[in-house]
Amino acid sequence: MNRQQFTGLVVVALLALHASLAVHSLWIKSTTFDESTHLPAGLAFVATGEVRLNPQHPPLAKLLAGLAASTLNPALPLDGNAYRQGREWDFGRQVLYESGNDSMALLRRGRLPIVGLSVLGALGVFLWSRRRHGDGAALVILAFYALSPTVLAHARWVTMDAGVTAFAVWTLFLWQCLSDAPSRRLGLELACGLALGLALATKFSALLLLPGMALAELFVHRQSWRQWQRWRRRCVSWAVILVTAALVVESTYLGFHEPFRYWRDLGLVYGDTNPNYSYYLLGEFREGFPHYFLIAMLVKTTLPGLAVMLGGLTLAGIQRRAADLYLVVPAAIWFAVTTAKAAPWGVRYVLPLYPLLFVLASALVPWIWKHPQRLARAAIVLLVVAHGSETLKAHPDYLPYFNQIAGGPRGGIHWLANSNLDWGQDLYRLPDWLAERGIRSVRLLYFGKGVPASYGVPEDPMYPDDWNVRPRPGVYAISAQSLVRGLSQADSRGLACDWLRRYEPVDVLGGSIYLYAFE
Repeated sequence: MNRQQFTGLVVVALLALHASLAVHSLWIKSTTFDESTHLPAGLAFVATGEVRLNPQHPPLAKLLAGLAASTLNPALPLDGNAYRQGREWDFGRQVLYESGNDSMALLRRGRLPIVGLSVLGALGVFLWSRRRHGDGAALVILAFYALSPTVLAHARWVTMDAGVTAFAVWTLFLWQCLSDAPSRRLGLELACGLALGLALATKFSALLLLPGMALAELFVHRQSWRQWQRWRRRCVSWAVILVTAALVVESTYLGFHEPFRYWRDLGLVYGDTNPNYSYYLLGEFREGFPHYFLIAMLVKTTLPGLAVMLGGLTLAGIQRRAADLYLVVPAAIWFAVTTAKAAPWGVRYVLPLYPLLFVLASALVPWIWKHPQRLARAAIVLLVVAHGSETLKAHPDYLPYFNQIAGGPRGGIHWLANSNLDWGQDLYRLPDWLAERGIRSVRLLYFGKGVPASYGVPEDPMYPDDWNVRPRPGVYAISAQSLVRGLSQADSRGLACDWLRRYEPVDVLGGSIYLYAFE
């Protein structure tokens, strides 16, 4: 076996491991909050060809999930008022829980294309790293990316984050290849336009790629922009890329009868959110936190992963290589705009930074490998092993993963909430947990859009006084998000629902459902 064959074998193994971990973990995860509208909207889109539900997100991820899940021939109440009036949450409940469909089967089938998109993104990370620093560096970086708990956490849901991350990687990678080419390459232009169009058709935040691409090339080639020939060539390239991207976006809406639909729907982003919602960070509730996403990345990334990312940024600052700007500039723009404009709901909003920072860190491998001390080389191997061990230890509960800075997964609830911790993903596992312990009924305070009865949860009524005053004897299952919101209610209204401070759980299921027993 030669070196090239060995590299190919390791790449396939890492990509297969990434997909296997994602698929195995998604199989036991119930409907997450956003999936309860995204997947039914995708099914309706496939059946009717019209984007009536969930227009505040572009259709591609929902379309792919809907195509996969539609192979099960689910019953869709398209003649009901919920669909006709565009009430996406009501329609989602009807499809998943009131129409005789197997909700878990639909979810599992619909999630598989998202896993495929995540694998595609990992492949882009490898190819970009290899182009920069060779096979060895690319394999190390691929291992870090493919085994990142944060990446795996969002590689399994019918949401837009894994898809926009994958297509963003390919867009920026192809853009650098095109910018470095001595002459125009129509094939690269079309491929870059295709990747950009797919990113735009997945999530509106992909529009941030455009200033990132433009500024990166402007900084890298600022000395040659006075040359008319290069100026003209780049304008033609931009035209090809943008036209291709526009055609791709329009095609994902299954028609060109509404050419400005994309821009109209862009104005609906956050249109269904509560403007007075108080977000949570480090035990505090506010309407916003300027340092939210920075802290989220610091505690949701493994310590070896953080070390590699920070090492890559430091080395880039020392070496000042022009090629690094194709990574640093888009990453800086994405982070700055997300921090300023995005709702602080989860680290997933800055997920596209992970591949860019890991690819940037690929320069560390040859730099360390040239060190005369063998200990420096061994450090690379130890970092990869420690990073992978953290991920395998967290399996299958990647969403509530927190590193040692936050005190591990059990400490994460004191730092962050929402899609960093609890999206309602562990309701499916609750009946088995109860049955293994001979518990016949449970009082449930569940955060999510799942229907407990559909998963076979033996539920007893939980009264307001149980939560707000004093719990009656019995077993309680409380979602982590409910525990966090209970802190806010206790502080603002003087209630006794601050269970997170008052009581110690007997167990935590999947990191998101806290179990209490009162004698």
